[in-house]
Amino acid sequence: MLIEEFTKARPYLFHLTHRDNLRHIRELGCLLPASTLMQRANHPELIRTVRRGSRQLSVDGRAITIRDQDKLHKGNMRAPDGFAFEDLVEILNGRVFFWPGAAGGPISYGIRHFERYRSEKPVILRIGSQSLLAVNAGAVPRFCRYNSGSPRCSNGKGSPRGPETFKLSGEFHETPSKVIEVTFDQPIALPQETEYGAAPNGPWHSLT
Repeated sequence: MLIEEFTKARPYLFHLTHRDNLRHIRELGCLLPASTLMQRANHPELIRTVRRGSRQLSVDGRAITIRDQDKLHKGNMRAPDGFAFEDLVEILNGRVFFWPGAAGGPISYGIRHFERYRSEKPVILRIGSQSLLAVNAGAVPRFCRYNSGSPRCSNGKGSPRGPETFKLSGEFHETPSKVIEVTFDQPIALPQETEYGAAPNGPWHSLT
């Protein structure tokens, strides 16, 4: 899959966050992996520990809420030899996640993710795919065809998870419509035109 094909088919990327995090995101102008936040909060032991319920951390003097991993269960995962459940937790915590979509909103997975937290009145960011890649020229996106944090059993078999869960564009041998998550393993700068809203379909307001 070519990056150009993907950005044409999925011109927007969406990121859900707790409302209380919005001011911190504005000040930083970027999104940080959970593991980076854990390190800054002096809690590196959390990086390989699955979260049951959301977790609040004190980062640079500000309270940051990290989402739960309540849908992540070892028994629903099928992994290669030598790959532990804790390895998956660490990989997930080390990435920044986006749902792909179009101007009208994210794909269905992103909408269901929003609905799960609707009662908390979260904030969703909308970012142009090309713009995000342009301002993060050194960042390499990896693509996933699953909701990586919510493995499910099918016909008695766990959902595959492992080092190959997140693929480079050249390794993703399917169409852009099969991409469920776009991820990065580093902090991601937000373009000036980043918008935020209270629902997957907006209305949208400038983050800056």
